[in-house]
Amino acid sequence: MLALLAWGALAGLLIAAPPAGHAAPVATVLGQAVDTNDPEALRDAILTPLLDQYAAERGLRAEPPEIDAMLARMRRDRAASGPATADDLTPQEQAEVDTMRREMFQALIRQWKINKALYAQYGGRIIYQQLGPEPLDAYREFLRQREADGAFAIRDQALEAAFWRDFTEDSIHDFMPPGSADEARAFTTPPWEQQP
Repeated sequence: MLALLAWGALAGLLIAAPPAGHAAPVATVLGQAVDTNDPEALRDAILTPLLDQYAAERGLRAEPPEIDAMLARMRRDRAASGPATADDLTPQEQAEVDTMRREMFQALIRQWKINKALYAQYGGRIIYQQLGPEPLDAYREFLRQREADGAFAIRDQALEAAFWRDFTEDSIHDFMPPGSADEARAFTTPPWEQQP
C-alpha cells in the first residue's frame, strides 16, 4: 500500500480544481479537488498530502547521517554478497545511482518515522510490508479522524469503498503476531541502525 506513496508526485497531478461546467470532483483533500476513477490513484492522492502535512507538523524527516548509515549498510550487505554489477559503472553513472539511492533512502526513512509516530499515537496491529512495518489500524484511525475533521471527503461511493478496503479488510494483509518479537521491534530500532 505505502509503496504506492512513492508515486506521491503523481498524486499532485490528480489534484486540481475542476474546470467550470464540469461535474464535481470525486474527492477533495485539504481543500483541493481530486479527479480520478482509479482507486489506487485516489488513495495516493489522499494519503500523500495528509501524510506530508502530518510529517511537517511533527518535524519528521530523514537526516543526512541517517541516510548515510543506510547507504553504508547497503554497501556492506552488497560487499558481503559478492561482486556487484555496479563496478562497471562510469563515475557519472555511479553518481546518478548514488543520488537515486539517497532519494530512495530519504523517502524510506521519512516513511518509517511517520509510521512510528502514527503507531505511537494510535496503536493497533502492524502488518508486514515490502518497505517495512506498517501500522494498519493506526492508519485507519488517522484517516477516520482526518475525514471527520474535514481534511478529505470522497463523494463517489464505489471509490470510497475501494479506498477503505485496504484499511478494513483483514484478509488481504499479513499481520505481525500480537506480542511477537517482530511486533516488539517494528518501531524500536530504525532500519538504518538494524543489524543484518
